[in-house]
Amino acid sequence: MLNFGISSCPNDIFIFFGMLSRKVRTEGLQLKFFIEDVETLNNLCMKNYLDISKVSVHAYYHLKNSYDIVSSGGAFSEFGPVAVTKDSDRLKNLQTIRIALPGRLTTASALMWFYWKKNFSGRKYILKFMPFYKIIESVINDKTDIGVLIHEGRFVYALKGLKLIADLGKFWIDETSLPVPLGCVVVKSSLRIKKILENIIKESLNYACSNYNEALNFAKKYSQELKIDVIKSHIDYYVNNYTADMGKTGLKAINELMKRIQKDGLWL
Repeated sequence: MLNFGISSCPNDIFIFFGMLSRKVRTEGLQLKFFIEDVETLNNLCMKNYLDISKVSVHAYYHLKNSYDIVSSGGAFSEFGPVAVTKDSDRLKNLQTIRIALPGRLTTASALMWFYWKKNFSGRKYILKFMPFYKIIESVINDKTDIGVLIHEGRFVYALKGLKLIADLGKFWIDETSLPVPLGCVVVKSSLRIKKILENIIKESLNYACSNYNEALNFAKKYSQELKIDVIKSHIDYYVNNYTADMGKTGLKAINELMKRIQKDGLWL
């Protein structure tokens, strides 16, 4: 039995719908699914608990010696995390800024670090790591000054009265001319089942696309945002031409993130 981690975000539930609903063959692989937020999956892989998992590309930097990247099932997009605040004017006068992040190992954390180094030089920061779905409320309730939003949060923050500081996806693309490498599927190198997995995931994705409304409603069961139009937008933004096969461009984006982490470091 292989432990398989899947993020609870709508695009991942959509991608793996065929597998989760047992509508596609798994080529003899016995899979036990764990549906968790991506930072939980990152940490489970760091502990070597999961055999296969969706993880943040940032986390893969720390996992590359024991896990291989699977070319299918990843998350690459022109739409990345967003940094938001409650009061832009107040933020300008703060010398120490409290930042809410959806996990130390998330790609959002790395992107915010790159943006911080370039735009907030000389300021002090206090990092507050929390589940992604608690970040909006932490900013609204003045527990943090900046919130870095992923998943459904990036679609609804304006409705909550929050203001955009930076679109970190646009920032990445302006810097690199590459899609934002948000997440990828990894498998333990010792298992030697990478090609089999790629085919299974493609079949699962094809099944979801062919049964879109069924897959959409299935994703709703796991979503933090219950409005179907928000869930649909999430899927439409992050399930794209890179999902079935990241290709050379997707791999180049991953390698670029690795290089920048190596060069610029990360939060202390």
